[in-house]
Amino acid sequence: MLREIDTLPTPRHVKPKKLVVLSAPRTGTHGLYNALKLLGYKPYHMAEVLNVGAPAIRIMNDGMKAELFHEGTPYGREEFDKWFADYDVIIEMPFFMLKSTLKAYPDAKFLLTERDPEKWAKSFMNTAGAAITSFSRLPMSVFRRFDSFTSHMHVFGGRILNYCTNGYGVSEKGRQALIENYKAYIAEVKRLVPPNQLQVFKLEDGFGWEELCPYLGVPIPEIPWPALNTPEEFHSIVRPKIQTAISKGMAGVTTIIAVAAIGIWYGRKGLLPLVT
Repeated sequence: MLREIDTLPTPRHVKPKKLVVLSAPRTGTHGLYNALKLLGYKPYHMAEVLNVGAPAIRIMNDGMKAELFHEGTPYGREEFDKWFADYDVIIEMPFFMLKSTLKAYPDAKFLLTERDPEKWAKSFMNTAGAAITSFSRLPMSVFRRFDSFTSHMHVFGGRILNYCTNGYGVSEKGRQALIENYKAYIAEVKRLVPPNQLQVFKLEDGFGWEELCPYLGVPIPEIPWPALNTPEEFHSIVRPKIQTAISKGMAGVTTIIAVAAIGIWYGRKGLLPLVT
């Protein structure tokens, strides 16, 4: 089966990767993404997926399913070069395909931000968990069918939520599973990545310019760190996509209702055979 990544041309030039961030979502990654842009880097983060739209979510979906569920062929350097050709930093994507990333970039400089597991699970539930759950409920369960991006994001988010919560979803058992699986992920990163290639920062100890810039070997800028990593920030990022899905869904549903009403009217008038 043809994957979305296979439809991309082989790039003429691939930017060398200056940093690969292995952090889970909800561990300061959006602030890091914005900070790196301010420093002159070009990072790839979930925000780029939102900007590109449906093709990007299909690429991410295929890579995630191959890595975590053994559905299809895992991505290698060739696929990553196509995906990240124009970027010099990769953020968040490795969380969904850790082993493939490490195999493709064995000599990279890696960074990991850690967060208290209980705080991480709460944040995940309040942001990604809430958004994913809303896609399965009315009216989004109908509206998403009229928007390709939201439809594919629902598939991706649902698989990740089930994987990270051991199938328990947004529940107390799901929260406990999130905590244990997050701990296991952190341990796996530290086991697989050589210590001399990995810098670990704990959010509770502080993470900003003073921590990041020395590791990158760049001067500390005299501007504030660019994000707060709050649930409000998360929802402000995904809200435009949800609003688009709602608009398309309402238009689609209205069209269906109008066509059905016209059909009923013609049927009652005995004119339906004349228009079929």
